[in-house]
Amino acid sequence: MTELTGRASGRRVSVYKLFGYLFTFGFLAFFLLLAIATYTGVEGTSGRLLFELLAAWFLVNGVIAFALAKLAGAHWQSAGVGGGVAWLTSVNPLLAPGWFAGYVELRYLDVNVGDISTLNEIVSDEEAPLGQLWRELTDVPLFRLIMVVALTNVGSFVGSVLFATVLLPYLFAGTGIEGAGGVARLMLAGAERGVEFILEVVT
Repeated sequence: MTELTGRASGRRVSVYKLFGYLFTFGFLAFFLLLAIATYTGVEGTSGRLLFELLAAWFLVNGVIAFALAKLAGAHWQSAGVGGGVAWLTSVNPLLAPGWFAGYVELRYLDVNVGDISTLNEIVSDEEAPLGQLWRELTDVPLFRLIMVVALTNVGSFVGSVLFATVLLPYLFAGTGIEGAGGVARLMLAGAERGVEFILEVVT
């Protein structure tokens, strides 16, 4: 009976949510330190290189996530939000840009439980041509919402892969920084430089 009715207690924050908040805050703080380091540079390289790294990461993830969200039928605001947060969510396993795009898209869609029955009826028609089937599916708000969420996430993933396999070798050609390990060391050095700069300003 206690499990069914619940217990009278104050609002509790779950360990999972607390970890998620701390994890997200840590990523934001890390990238803020990198942004600070772009002004002062890192030993053995320059602030410009860090700036190009962050700018490329933001643009590649954002543009592809935005494009696939629009391809899924998202409104401009929804696609913009998904593309805008893709740079952060692509390296944060607890978040996904499609969630943000889908949340905004809900302002324009009237999703309800009846959509599930509608989808079941549509897919149960085994004689319908694929083109007609697709048009009927995209007319259902729940299906459109799922497509927006899914394709925004796919766009961010594709952007991350292209960044790692195509842009990184191009950006760091001739710099002496090789592979993901070299990039990771550069980013850690940038974060350390950001901390040093803040301490210098404070003291």
